[in-house]
Amino acid sequence: MSERSVRTIREHVIAVAAEARAEATDRERRNISPEPLVRSLIEAGIGALRVPIEFGGADGSVTDLAELLVEVAAADSNLTQIVRGHLGFVEFLRLQAPGEGREELLSAAGRGELFGPAASVKAPAQPTPGATSLVDGDTRLTTSGQALRVSGTKYYTTGSLYADWINVLVPVEQGYAEAVVRADDPGVTVTDDWNGFGQRHTASGTTVFDNVPVSPGHVFARTDADVDAYLNAFYQFVHSATQAGIARRAGEDLAEIVRHRTRTYPLAPSPQPQNDPQVLATVGEVIARGYTARANVAALAATIDRYAAGATNLTDIVIESATVQVINSRLVGEATWLLFDAASASAVDADLALDRHWRNARTISSHNPSIYKARIIGDHAVNQKLPRSPFSRTE
Repeated sequence: MSERSVRTIREHVIAVAAEARAEATDRERRNISPEPLVRSLIEAGIGALRVPIEFGGADGSVTDLAELLVEVAAADSNLTQIVRGHLGFVEFLRLQAPGEGREELLSAAGRGELFGPAASVKAPAQPTPGATSLVDGDTRLTTSGQALRVSGTKYYTTGSLYADWINVLVPVEQGYAEAVVRADDPGVTVTDDWNGFGQRHTASGTTVFDNVPVSPGHVFARTDADVDAYLNAFYQFVHSATQAGIARRAGEDLAEIVRHRTRTYPLAPSPQPQNDPQVLATVGEVIARGYTARANVAALAATIDRYAAGATNLTDIVIESATVQVINSRLVGEATWLLFDAASASAVDADLALDRHWRNARTISSHNPSIYKARIIGDHAVNQKLPRSPFSRTE
């Protein structure tokens, strides 16, 4: 029986978040790696929260997870992005049939080992014939005698630099599969060449696999459309929780800035910014957006939990997750932009690193563009259609 519980994990994760919050600005300015914090966060149990009790986890709810994700994202949104792949892979394993490989990997997550993803590829430098997608690429799972091996290159391998295991998306005859390898296996090379203007410390760069051995028990088919639909909604839920945490932190930082402002603008209606009704209204607008983003995430988490309990259907999760993505992208973008209307020109001082809120929010929102999620919502409302799995494949 595990000694972990939702309560103890919550206490430990909140303590790590407090430490991360205190150093976030300095890490951003000085480009300091968050690796010690990542390890502390995993040791605190965030990666074991949803692991079933029999495998050493706490079997917490998605609602429990949502609260902690917002808390951690408000401290440093790089951290929630780093563990997103792990959290999604745990959900994937929960949905797999019982088996030795599943048990081994869930037990690894339960004892505090971190999984990193390797699914997507970078756009080609030169146009290529035919359509391409994020999951196209040269990565292959091959058989040599009785041995399985994986080779190829992946990009957007967020968090894999800090991981113990990497789950690699590979094409197989029936479609796609997840092949899981140790991050320290010979032939695995993770390079932090992420060059985005936001989420700078997520190590969302390149991972190369050079003839890396794969245990047959560590290959899991991605052939269930319902599982894929659930996972897509869940991964988006983590993004939306990160957006909500950024929006909350923007409001908190803005209130602190205005509280200590000593100079106002010549056209201002009050000589003290703390009593300026326009400044105060802007602070309120930012805080309200953060509150709404958090409420959206809480509602989505409750829907996912109801689905697990058999009280709602998969369509509700897909549409609600897309809806929250659309509106939270807008809310966090507005909140992190409005911040500067009330914070004065001194707030653009690079030493404050307040621009990280907008940059990080924009980067998160760009990973799954809300224009496509809005279309999904509209297509379902008008035509009762849902998107097909991105892992369905025809030769």
